[in-house]
Amino acid sequence: MTESEEKKKFTEEERCRVAWEIAIDEAMHSCNWEGKGKEEAFKVIGGILGLDEKESNDVSAKCEAVLGQEITKDLCYDFRRSRQYVLCATWRNMEEKRIRFSDAIREAWAELKSKCMKVGAYI
Repeated sequence: MTESEEKKKFTEEERCRVAWEIAIDEAMHSCNWEGKGKEEAFKVIGGILGLDEKESNDVSAKCEAVLGQEITKDLCYDFRRSRQYVLCATWRNMEEKRIRFSDAIREAWAELKSKCMKVGAYI
């Protein structure tokens, strides 16, 4: 199969998702000096999602609060708050389950979608 035929097999969204997963996994593997790779990754990702430096620096305490909040329709439909929840759940999954970023974030999204469905919010 030629490269152009291979590209046609997948949607642009699927190719981009795979590219992001590969990039993040590679960065986590390559940049995990002194066990600080995950913190740096969350600072960068937090910045992309609009968290300021102070919010990104205190990931564990912030995430504890985010994961402890009640899941409501408002949270589910709020772009920033839903993604904060997913990033924090990803962090928790990586820490507790010792799994790769791509698996941790996939599980975090499934968790949030399930919780949102229970309150009547379909994301």
